[in-house]
Amino acid sequence: MITNLSERIREARKHLGLSASEAANLAGLTRKSWERYELDKNEPKASSLAVLVDKGIDASWLLTGRGSMLRSEVLDQARVIDPDLIRMILEEIESYRSQNNRTWSISEAARVIVLSYEMLQAERDRGIEPSPRNLNLLLQAANL
Repeated sequence: MITNLSERIREARKHLGLSASEAANLAGLTRKSWERYELDKNEPKASSLAVLVDKGIDASWLLTGRGSMLRSEVLDQARVIDPDLIRMILEEIESYRSQNNRTWSISEAARVIVLSYEMLQAERDRGIEPSPRNLNLLLQAANL
């Protein structure tokens, strides 16, 4: 298991067949900025990681190193939407927004909800009870 976020970023980029320059362009960065993520010299922004997620990399794997790298492999396991997870996510988002005086567009909120749901469901699949604390960490990382 790859334990370092920078290594997972590099592994995901290579799996997608992207050069560092191509990944940087997709994220609106310079090649050097992207390479600093992969060398663990800079902490990546959520918007930069979203480039990999949008191309099919599983958000939970990217953030934690657990589970499958590919979202399609995770999604292949047909699921019914869990209303308790959705409730937990919405409560945590509202709490985070009010405490941090954040306003998000509908598309930003939708992205956070989807990433949050994927992460909490992946925790549950591993036998871990989904935690609002982990969700709060994702919201902080998103820093939308």
